[in-house]
Amino acid sequence: MESFPTSSDVIVVGGGMTGLAAAIYLARAGKSVTLFEKAASLGGRAATSNHDGYLFNRGIHGLYTGGATEEVLNELGITYTYGSPKETFLLHEGQIFPFPASASALLGSHLLKLGDKWELMSFFGTLSRIQAESLAHMSVQEWLERTIKHPVDRRILASTARVFTYCSNLDLVSAEVFVFKLQLSLKHPVLYIDGGWQTLVDGLYQAALQAGVCIRSGTRVTAVRTQDGQAKGVQLLDESVVAASCVILATGPDDAAKLVEAGAYAPLRDIVDPLIPARVACLDVALRHLPEPRYPVVQDLERPRFLSAQSVYSRIVPEGGAMIYTFKMLDPMQLSDPKQDERELEDLLDTVQPGWREVLVRRSFLPHIEAVGMLPTARGGGYAGRPGPEVPGIANLYVAGDWIGSGFLSDPSMGSARQVAQQILASEKQAGKPETM
Repeated sequence: MESFPTSSDVIVVGGGMTGLAAAIYLARAGKSVTLFEKAASLGGRAATSNHDGYLFNRGIHGLYTGGATEEVLNELGITYTYGSPKETFLLHEGQIFPFPASASALLGSHLLKLGDKWELMSFFGTLSRIQAESLAHMSVQEWLERTIKHPVDRRILASTARVFTYCSNLDLVSAEVFVFKLQLSLKHPVLYIDGGWQTLVDGLYQAALQAGVCIRSGTRVTAVRTQDGQAKGVQLLDESVVAASCVILATGPDDAAKLVEAGAYAPLRDIVDPLIPARVACLDVALRHLPEPRYPVVQDLERPRFLSAQSVYSRIVPEGGAMIYTFKMLDPMQLSDPKQDERELEDLLDTVQPGWREVLVRRSFLPHIEAVGMLPTARGGGYAGRPGPEVPGIANLYVAGDWIGSGFLSDPSMGSARQVAQQILASEKQAGKPETM
């Protein structure tokens, strides 16, 4: 029978990319680290399932470069191969047009009139000079209404904002998020990973093992143990206790709150309860072949829908096959009808990829998947409204994930993993504890 340590310098709760990254940083610095994951396999939302060679991510996944995710993966030596979409198309009133992403595409666009083209050219020409942080308290909708006068231009940018923020309610989202992501996207491409995001999970897993992290999957943590205002370890489902000097909760916000005083710890509840997650409905289809190869990436100008045939750019299907990910951005403030959402995504496939039903191998519908743990809102002040990694009132207890700090999607996850590891090492150094070698 395998034996596990009953104490560790650091305990990480959560075996997704965030928890794995934090564990690697700390273990490489000489700390003994034990990582607990309640599921049988690692990866969390980044996990990929293989069905006869067709790789299903849990909804659409793209690696947005130029942020903390790319930096952390490089720092940790995680390698991967990828492809990048070359062109996006717009669906407008049943017709498909190239996205005016370049000067030549903009000038040659049949969707835009001359005045529309000049306004967009002027907008993109001045975009890099906008200070995104100055828009933190303004909604995307208000900013677009102030900035863009031509209706079709505003529709294009609103559609792009919904895709970038995973939210259909642009009155809610801080304009800081959209502007920063738009600026980044003009310089840094989105990548579709060969093998799906499981490639990244597997790379982090191997790096964690090599660094000496003790990984315990299929093991549920039920509580953080504290004493005299300090984290002292965790309690497991079998009521055994594993002691530690520091605990990192690399989970979603609700799960993190439930682990501290059975969910009754007010300082953490006060942080978690007001958070608004971004959710999407996803319909992914595996096909024998791609019916319409001309339009692999399409965003809808009328409705909050998006389609990407990622198999055109990355190796995620058997030879000749195709995988299409579609999603509908939901409104966090309103309940949606899952059946209606699924029909709308089927309709998008019917329009853009007619004949997909005849070559269908497998489909997966996720009606209400969480894309982001905390949506930076205008009311909350954008990224500045997000919590930091330290849990108030409990020393040596930290949180990490896509709801902590700045950035969007996986960037705050990986950025907070690195930040927490650095804070733990810095605080121990300041306290005079030598780093283990």
